[in-house]
Amino acid sequence: MSEKLRRWSNANDWTMYGILASIFLVWRIGVVGNWSYECWVLLLICLMGIRKDQIDVDWKRFFVVGIPLLGVFYYFYGSGKGIWFDIANWMFENNRHPWNWDSMMNSIPLNDAAWARAINHPVFDKIMVWIYNYGFVLSLWVCIVRSYWTKSVKKMMSYALSGHLMQFPLILPFYNLILLREVWWVKGQPDLLGRNFASENEMLVTVMNCFPSMHTSISFAMLLLALREKDRIFKYMMVTYCSLIIFSTMYLQIHWVLDVIAGMLFAYGVVKLADLIIHWASKLVPSRFKVFYNKKDQAYAPEKTVAA
Repeated sequence: MSEKLRRWSNANDWTMYGILASIFLVWRIGVVGNWSYECWVLLLICLMGIRKDQIDVDWKRFFVVGIPLLGVFYYFYGSGKGIWFDIANWMFENNRHPWNWDSMMNSIPLNDAAWARAINHPVFDKIMVWIYNYGFVLSLWVCIVRSYWTKSVKKMMSYALSGHLMQFPLILPFYNLILLREVWWVKGQPDLLGRNFASENEMLVTVMNCFPSMHTSISFAMLLLALREKDRIFKYMMVTYCSLIIFSTMYLQIHWVLDVIAGMLFAYGVVKLADLIIHWASKLVPSRFKVFYNKKDQAYAPEKTVAA
């Protein structure tokens, strides 16, 4: 029986199956996120120089770990938004905000970032709205998907931990203690995102958590990690895209300047903490798993086998 199973296994192209499963997962991530045509273009551009950052791991062995890990990220992505709004509603209903910073932030000169709209145009408004609306998750997913195709579990974990996985729980104390609403709401201006709120309660829940800016912290964390990669196309694209996400929060009159600065500092701290966790966690990985993961498939390296 074991011999038949071995023959059946050898007769199948598991690498191709893994590639197809990976493409399906990436497609599902885009569907759940309602990605536009521009989102896919951005991802494809970031994948152009992928070989410069790929590590020397057999695809079949990587898929054993990589596909389940990407599947877990996909699952939490699909359910994460509901969890986040449940938490936000709980905080609003329990009114756990001992500090209200609306007036204080509004009194600081230039803090409302009105200067960011010194040059504005309807077309530019649409571009900034697109950047802001997708920036919260697209910046992270582009990095995770790219790190997946570099065959690096370590990079996948680094991007994921530095992103929503660690930022959500670590940022909640700020949002639970500090009540700071979006610039446009405090200043009595129109919402440039053009959001339709079903009720006054929904609007207040949406606009009340500003400090620090999580759009900024997510995108800045991705920017810092992208700078570690070798491929210049990816680095330049992510620096540009993530910088525009940060700028959009001020251009659209959503976040205060101090929110943005705090978000960048928060992101830097989370990235360093993620590095530390991954460093210590790697020491706990069983050596047997490391041997399996790094072992080369002899069928793909006949010359090295003969030379040895």
